[in-house]
Amino acid sequence: MKEKAGRPAEEKEELRQKVKRLRRQLTEKERLFWDRKLAEQILFLGRWKPGDCVYCYISVRNEAGTKALIQELWNRKIQVAVPRVQGKEMDFYYISKMEDLEPGAMGIPEPREGCRKAAEPGAPVIVPGVAFGQDFSRLGYGGGYYDRFFEREPDHRKIGICYEFQMETALPSEDFDVKMDVIATPDRCLAREENEYA
Repeated sequence: MKEKAGRPAEEKEELRQKVKRLRRQLTEKERLFWDRKLAEQILFLGRWKPGDCVYCYISVRNEAGTKALIQELWNRKIQVAVPRVQGKEMDFYYISKMEDLEPGAMGIPEPREGCRKAAEPGAPVIVPGVAFGQDFSRLGYGGGYYDRFFEREPDHRKIGICYEFQMETALPSEDFDVKMDVIATPDRCLAREENEYA
């Protein structure tokens, strides 16, 4: 769902601008270091075996990086599906190499035509965010793509990933905002339920 104007929407936009500014200040060296640590956290968290599938976003514009994670998933023979936006909807498609991507909506790399649509209703989803709350809330970019996707396919395990400075005690939220099951930073993992895993 797209955000409506009002106080929570204004608070969200202020927080988006603050976090994006902090992300832009990261050096390439810092980003690569933290992205490797994030990949290690996710791989430790996930009890995946060859043939399993993980839905994952392609990181852009200083987001918590996923390229190291995706490469390691492939190394372990785990399938990877990434999002493609069509209109207001988003679906995931299998890719087996970075060359399967082309510039898509908003300049974000997306699976090329011909990539097979993923149909893994219980697959874990690595979810991007501008910020995450200790209460497992997520602040996205305002387009509502992930909220609509999870409304349509609610059985996925939702794993938010971010850098530590993107964590907040609480976030301004609205009824349609989807909570994460797990949030991972380079230094820690938070789970909504005991023994939660991807």
